[in-house]
Amino acid sequence: MSIAETLQRAGIPVAYSHFKTAVNPPFMVYLGAGQDQLAGDNTVYWRKNVYQVEYYFEKKDEALEASIEDTLLADGWLYDKSEDTFIESEGLFVIYYSVS
Repeated sequence: MSIAETLQRAGIPVAYSHFKTAVNPPFMVYLGAGQDQLAGDNTVYWRKNVYQVEYYFEKKDEALEASIEDTLLADGWLYDKSEDTFIESEGLFVIYYSVS
């Protein structure tokens, strides 16, 4: 399953890179962040794309965070999660997920 399909199942707006029109939080955007590979002897034996997923919100919703994380895990995606970061100029919090 693609990362887009997985994130859409979380039930909040999702876009690659950015939204073309304003969207009210909570919402997510995601970007390609490279690729993990297992290689040797000039051959790539395994590869998996890595994504940065950004979850923006106004109020902390641990149930929604758990739902996002459970959805990622259910579809075979592993993730690292950042702390909550407040973006003063936007009046929003963001959590960054590195997903592979």
